[in-house]
Amino acid sequence: MSDDAAAPPRLRSLIPPPREREQTVTAQQALAGWREQAQGSSPRLALNMVASLDGRISVDGRSAPLSSPADRALFHELRAQADAVMAGARTMRLERYGPIIANEVARARRVSQGLPEQPLAVIASASLDVDPQLPLLADPDSRVVILTASSGELPACAAELDYVRAPTLRAGLAELAQRHGVATIVCEGGPTLNGSLAAEGLIDELFLARTPIVVGDGDGGASLLRGHALPEPQRFELRMLLECDGALYGRYVRGAAARPSEPL
Repeated sequence: MSDDAAAPPRLRSLIPPPREREQTVTAQQALAGWREQAQGSSPRLALNMVASLDGRISVDGRSAPLSSPADRALFHELRAQADAVMAGARTMRLERYGPIIANEVARARRVSQGLPEQPLAVIASASLDVDPQLPLLADPDSRVVILTASSGELPACAAELDYVRAPTLRAGLAELAQRHGVATIVCEGGPTLNGSLAAEGLIDELFLARTPIVVGDGDGGASLLRGHALPEPQRFELRMLLECDGALYGRYVRGAAARPSEPL
């Protein structure tokens, strides 16, 4: 039975505590109003990751062994509310990204809320090392932006394709907001992109699923951030904590004053 056909997972809300007799919530209930709450600095970026107890975000290069039905439900609900979903080119290649939202009900809900059926898909690649065989690029209903410093172009593809060329992620995201009206971005990694975003002070929120698994320091078990030393530690506030089958799901929000202001 697929996750879509199964009953939605129920998660125990630890923070905030439940206000009613019902002690558990669905992913949709847990994230209700997130899009409106996330409005503010534009665009607002939420990093969404899953990690093992020892801080690894993949097993043999894939996140699936760390995931669970509850994690996937929250993952898809965040996608359903976002203006754009971003990932690095390597992550998209390893995870074989296709259309961002496959569920027809979720697409219809977006339309009813005045949003496009599909969020904008953003592929970040400094060198334009993008797999032209990616299923996402073969989907004629997908809108894809390549965020890059390169002057090159990909081979023609079925997806609607645009390029945002910028020397920094900050400049690229600002142009993305101006050109495509993007206010909320969900970033799904990988660690090099995460590290670059953190180094530029661009992570406004972190959704982190902590799976009760220990992976160890083997090949293909990357950490959350890689490749950049931060100028100083960045502090986040815990706003949500859910539990399901021993896994914890936290939402951490960075203080508004902590992110450098920027003209758009």
